[in-house]
Amino acid sequence: MDSFVLFLLIITIWFLLLFAGVNYFFYRRDYQEVDKYLAKRITPRNVMSNDFSKRETLHRWMDAMSDTGNKIELLSDPQIIEKDLILAGYPYGLNTDRIQGAKVLGAIGGGGLGFLLYVIGFPLGMILFVFLPVMGYMAPMLLLKVLAKKRQEKMRLELPDFMDMMSITLKAGMGLDEALAYYVTTNKGPLSEEFARLNQEIQFGVQREAAYRSLMERTTSSDLEALIQSMIQANNLGTPIAETFAQQAEEMRRMRAERAKEAAGKAAPKISLVSAFVIAPSIVMLILSAFIYSYFVTRNIFG
Repeated sequence: MDSFVLFLLIITIWFLLLFAGVNYFFYRRDYQEVDKYLAKRITPRNVMSNDFSKRETLHRWMDAMSDTGNKIELLSDPQIIEKDLILAGYPYGLNTDRIQGAKVLGAIGGGGLGFLLYVIGFPLGMILFVFLPVMGYMAPMLLLKVLAKKRQEKMRLELPDFMDMMSITLKAGMGLDEALAYYVTTNKGPLSEEFARLNQEIQFGVQREAAYRSLMERTTSSDLEALIQSMIQANNLGTPIAETFAQQAEEMRRMRAERAKEAAGKAAPKISLVSAFVIAPSIVMLILSAFIYSYFVTRNIFG
C-alpha cells in the first residue's frame, strides 16, 4: 500500500513538472511575441533613457555656455537663428540660447582637437589648429540651416499627396477643419506637424487668417504659400476649395517633373567636368604608369 502511494506521488510530481514545463514554454513564446510587437512600435526603454540622458547632458552644457554665446554675435544673429529654428521645427529640443551655447562648445572642441593634432605633429597641424575652432564655431548654425532646408524640402514633396487627400475628403462632405484633422491623424511628417499646429491655433481662438499667415511664416515653399493664399481667399470669400486643391495638386506634380528635368539638365555638365578633370587624367596616368613600368622591367631584363 505504501509503495502504491509512493508510486502515485511520484507520478503526480512528474505530471505537475510536465504541466509546469509546458505552461512555461507557452508563456515564453507569448512573452517573446508581445516583446517583438512592442519593440516595433515603442522605442526600448534603455535606448530611450540613454538617448535622453545624452541629450540632457548636452543641453546642460549648451545652457551653461549660452550666456557667453549671446555676448558673441559674430556670424550668429539671434533673429536669423530663430528663423532657422522655426523652419527646422525646433529639432532636438533646441532653442536660440542653446544654439548660442553650442557654437562656444564647438569652438572649444575644435580648438582642443586642433591643439592635439598640432602637438602630435599631424600634417598641416598649425593650419588645423586655427581652422578647426572656426569650423566648430560655425557648425551649429550650418547644421541648423541644413536641417531647415531638408525639412522644407520634405514638406514640398508631401504637398501634392496632401492636396489630393484634402480634395477627396472635402468632396466627400467633410468640412475643412475636419479634413485637416483627418490628415493630421492619418499621416506623419513635417507637413502634418505644421497643420496640426494650425488646427491647435484655431481651436485656441486664433483668427483663421492669422493662423494661416503664421503658417506662411514657417515655410519657404512657394507652393505651400500659394496654397495658403488660396485658403485665405476661400475663407474670406466663402468659395469652395475642393476643386482648388485638386487643380493645384496637378500643377505641383507638373512643376515637380519640370524641376526634375531641369536638375537632370544641370547634372550633365557636372558629369562632363568630372570626366574631364578626374576620370580622363586618371586613365592617362594609369596608361603612362604601365608604359614606364614595362620599360624599366624590359631594361632590367635585357640590360
